[in-house]
Amino acid sequence: MSGIELRPQFAAELASNVYLVKDKFGRKGFNHKYKGIFEIQEDSMLDGTTGGSVLKRSHVMAFVSVGKGDYKGQAFVAIKGTASLYDVLTDLNAGIRNSHTGFPIHQGFYSAFDSIKEELSKFINELRDVSVVHCVGHSLGGALATLAADWIKSSSSLTVKLYSFGSPRVGFQNFASNCTSKLTAENIYRAYHRTDPVAMVPTWPFTHVPSAKQGYLIDSPVAIKPWEYHLMKNYIHSAKNAGTWAKMATNRPPGQLDSAVERWLKSDGVFSFTTNSLELLDSALLYVIKKAIHLTGIVFVSAASGTLTLLDHMAMFMAKAAEITTEVSVWVYHLIKKMAALVGVVVKEGANLTVTFIRYVFLSFHQKISQMIWRIGQEII
Repeated sequence: MSGIELRPQFAAELASNVYLVKDKFGRKGFNHKYKGIFEIQEDSMLDGTTGGSVLKRSHVMAFVSVGKGDYKGQAFVAIKGTASLYDVLTDLNAGIRNSHTGFPIHQGFYSAFDSIKEELSKFINELRDVSVVHCVGHSLGGALATLAADWIKSSSSLTVKLYSFGSPRVGFQNFASNCTSKLTAENIYRAYHRTDPVAMVPTWPFTHVPSAKQGYLIDSPVAIKPWEYHLMKNYIHSAKNAGTWAKMATNRPPGQLDSAVERWLKSDGVFSFTTNSLELLDSALLYVIKKAIHLTGIVFVSAASGTLTLLDHMAMFMAKAAEITTEVSVWVYHLIKKMAALVGVVVKEGANLTVTFIRYVFLSFHQKISQMIWRIGQEII
């Protein structure tokens, strides 16, 4: 039983159809679609709370159910992305919080998952004759499905399988590594389109579960609307075309080599705000920080604390490292120049890389990302 996996198309359609579960009318339509597989009742719907640091909203966030027929012995946890969850992702004041399993994650995701954890715990504790749990989610729902899978595996002896489509990054590297180790990489099916911007955020130090080399990358073209390939209709289409997870796995990216990152940072070519540039910037940010740590010995404090945000800590680290050695200063300059170019700011050679200026560039860059993610939330939910 533990070896059973959901087919890509089935998982994608489930991640899409969970959006129907809003009230008794939506539940009726959902049950009709999955007749003979499972059924959701009133107590199968999990109410949760989402929202940014100011406005909180309560609504149906997920459903839980036990399979029937060919799916007997399997349980399902499906979580949807909501407009207010996009508020969470774009909240630049959001802090870092240890997950329910003890590792640093995005505070907004923590709070959203925490609001359904009690009901989820009741469901898991009452399971009988079930050996595997499938956790499924699209977009921000994929982030919460990741936290659900991580917590369920830590709290039970069940086999847990995670399926996410266009999920953002949830936590830091130690969270990603621990979660991957517990679930095992073969039980994690993270599908993402090459041109899906949500899968590229938040930027480092957040990382994916599992790593990029173990995800299921789906080729997709650049669209007029940057979020076109974040839509579930396109994930369903891609999953249907692929047929199997094994076929999707053949497209895994090799990762960015340090030499390629260096060439890109030094280049003066014009580049636009695309998912490819976001991926390159993410690799470049990690490259510069690693180089700075190696050459200066400065410890990077990644957790927000007091009145300082994660962006504050990054700006302070970059400015201090640039002061210590010219070699680091050169790479910090190239990185800030690239980030500034994307938001229309020109950085001239020899510019004074102060904490204030670096933070301004970081903040402007993340605000631009936030605007794009917010528009996605308004468009698809």
